[in-house]
Formats: sequence, structure tokens, C-alpha cells
Amino acid sequence: MTMGRLRAAPLVVLLGALLVPVAGCGGGCTKARLTVEPVRVSDVHAPLTLRARLTRDGRPFPGAKVKMAVSLLGAEDARGEARFTAVTDADGVATVTRPEGVAGLSVPGRQVTGYGAYFQPWRDIDGRTYCWSSVGARITCGDGSCPRDSFPAPSPTG
Repeated sequence: MTMGRLRAAPLVVLLGALLVPVAGCGGGCTKARLTVEPVRVSDVHAPLTLRARLTRDGRPFPGAKVKMAVSLLGAEDARGEARFTAVTDADGVATVTRPEGVAGLSVPGRQVTGYGAYFQPWRDIDGRTYCWSSVGARITCGDGSCPRDSFPAPSPTG
């Protein structure tokens, strides 16, 4: 793989249960760094909130577009994603809240397993070219894996 290709492809390296960010900075771009935390869900029907923090030179990077993707695992190792976009706030934090929760994202035959965050600027920002950055973490339910087929939400009783 050439260094030019390294800049063009976001990379994620698996390290235990947490994914570690790898920036595609092959030279000529300013490093930006995303960080995320694993998410533990106690109620699969409660809203799911995901956050990613973007920094540059160790300081918050406000106003940047961050893509987030919830990872879905299906039968026979089939994989899919539910994708969302958020803009970082003054603290450099991009937030996505899904009111349908894990239950609404784990469509029939799929299981929510984690999420990724991606900063992939195609144009200069404030006159600077920024390197791509990506990172991911697990989403767990209770004390273990999230269930498959937790969709649809249960009907109200009463």
C-alpha cells in the first residue's frame, strides 16, 4: 500500500474490545483526532446516544462534520450499517441520538454490535487540509451482547 492510498482510506485497528483511532495522514495534511467511548445500553428501547470528540492540535475542533455508523451483524456473518451525520459543538463533540434505540436499529435478523465515527474532509477547512480520522467502539446491552431481532418495540400495555 502506498502512502497516497493511506490518506485516501480511513483505517481502524482492533485492540481488544475498544477500537483505536488511526489517522490517514501521509503528509501535507494537519492531523485531526477522533475519540469515542464504548456504549452500554440498559434498555434496548430507550433512546441511544452516540458521541465522538474531534480535536486538532489537542484542542476541540468545532463546526466539523462527523459521520457515524452503527454496526449491524446478521446471519452467516453478514454485516451492515445504519449511518448518521452530526456537526461538532464548541467542545468538539458530535452527538447522534436515535429515539428508537438499539431495538429500532436491530432490524429483523440483525444485531447491533458497535459504532464508528469518521472525519473525512474533502475540502480545506479554514485554509488547512486535514487528515482523515476514524475510530470505533462496542455497543453492549446489559452485561453482554445486544439481542438480535429486538425490533419492533413492545406494544404499550394497559
